[in-house]
Amino acid sequence: MELADWIATSAGRTPEKAALRFEGEDLGYASLARRVDDIAAALAAAELTPGDCIAWLGRNSPAMLAMLFACARLRALFMPLNWRLAPSEHRAMLQDCSPALMCVEDSFVAASAAHAIAPTARRCIAIGSAAGVAAPEWIGWDAFIDSGRGAVPCVAAGGTHAPVLLCWTSGSTGRPKGVLLSQDALAANADASVDMHALTADDRVLTTLPLFHVGGLNIQTTPALRAGCTISLHAKFDPDATFDAIERERITLTVLVPAQLETMIAHPR
Repeated sequence: MELADWIATSAGRTPEKAALRFEGEDLGYASLARRVDDIAAALAAAELTPGDCIAWLGRNSPAMLAMLFACARLRALFMPLNWRLAPSEHRAMLQDCSPALMCVEDSFVAASAAHAIAPTARRCIAIGSAAGVAAPEWIGWDAFIDSGRGAVPCVAAGGTHAPVLLCWTSGSTGRPKGVLLSQDALAANADASVDMHALTADDRVLTTLPLFHVGGLNIQTTPALRAGCTISLHAKFDPDATFDAIERERITLTVLVPAQLETMIAHPR
C-alpha cells in the first residue's frame, strides 16, 4: 500500500473515528483524508513536479502531517525544518536543497522574511493569517488551499520506491545533513513499530516530540496512522499538558526522551 493510501483506507473503514486530537478538537479520518486531498490539489495547481521539495517550518499540527501524505501522492519531497534553529542555519539547509514551496507558521514568518531564508522558493505560504503583514509577497494558508479548488492531482510514477521525506540530522558533531527516506522506508518502519509496540487500532497514542525529527514522526505517529489509531498531537512538549492527556485521554502509548522524563519526574504531579 502506498503512503498516500494509508489515511484513505482508514477513512473508508472508520470515517468518523478521531485520527488526530489537537488543541481541543478531534479530526476524524474522513476529515483528515479530505485535508490531504485539498493539499494535494493545491500542490498540483502550483505545478509541482515529482522530486520538488516542500519545506515546512512550524510546530506540530494536523496540517503538517497532511502535507506529508499529500507530498507522497504527488511524489514530492516533504522537508520539515527544526524550528529551534536560527535563520542562518535554516538558510544553509535551504541552499543545500532549494524548495519549490516554503510553508512557515505565523510565529516564524517575520524572522523568515527578514532573513530571506527562502530566496529560491517559487511560493512562500504563511500557515495562518500573517501573510501580507510581515511579508507582503507571501500568501496565507487558506488562499493556498483555495487555489487548488477544482484541480485534480495526478499520481506520478515511482510507486513506493519514490523518496518522500527529507529529514535533517541534529548536527551534534557538525552541520546538519539531509537524509532522504523513501515511502518503502516509512512503510518498513511502520511495520516494525506496529510489531514492536503491538499497535492496534484501539491504541491511543500521544505525540509530544517534534515532527521535524524521525523520533516524533516515525517511531509511533506515522505507524499509528497506518494502524488506524487515535493520536493526541501536541504542538510542543509541555509537562502539564502531557500529564493531562495521559490522565484524561487514557493514553496507551507514547515516546518520551530522557529530558522529558526528567522534567516529568521532577514535576509536582
